[in-house]
Amino acid sequence: MNSTYPSEMRKYRQLLVVLIVLFLLSPFLKSGIGSIISDLLLLYTIVLVIRSFTLPKSLLFIYIAIASSSFFMQLSINLGWSPPFNQPFNMLSKIIFVLYIGGAAYLIGCDIVSAPRITADTVKGGVSVYLLIGFAWALLYSMVATIDPDAFSQPLMMQDTYLKTFHLSFTTLTTLGYGDIVPISEVALVLTNLEAIIGQMYPAVFISALIGGYLDHQTYP
Repeated sequence: MNSTYPSEMRKYRQLLVVLIVLFLLSPFLKSGIGSIISDLLLLYTIVLVIRSFTLPKSLLFIYIAIASSSFFMQLSINLGWSPPFNQPFNMLSKIIFVLYIGGAAYLIGCDIVSAPRITADTVKGGVSVYLLIGFAWALLYSMVATIDPDAFSQPLMMQDTYLKTFHLSFTTLTTLGYGDIVPISEVALVLTNLEAIIGQMYPAVFISALIGGYLDHQTYP
């Protein structure tokens, strides 16, 4: 019991670090090798999330296999292996990543809500969920922009980088306000409004409750 306790107390730390690194490196992860590194980091993040939960080995293998197949689809696109299938492969891999990231955010949220004690790692899990929401919406925006290039006031996918989609997503999530990229199509408007609502409610209710619980435990052990 004592040997597993430290790892349980730090299970979200590595996930949070990877998410922050992926966000900070996004300006440099452009076409070619940069895009491959970006996809690999995203795959690694998904594997980290999956492994943080107690799942049957068969189910864990299936999850990782599906995530890996999505990565290899993107890899084939980036390396120019399958030009006729670029569009469907691109959309399918993004759908898989969105489902995995969204599912991960949900599972982590359920895990930290049901935690018997609020720790620093629990708070890191809550912050990780916030970042995962931003990454999931960035992928949704890239899918919308791929289907409808006029969905936003300017192109989002330039040089195969997610920088502009990250910028739009986290600008919306933090309700910072638009200055350069504006949603135009109906789908884009609904997505941005939904993310802005989540961006207002999540930190105000969820994160504040976690930090408050953590401070209470520090004050009254």
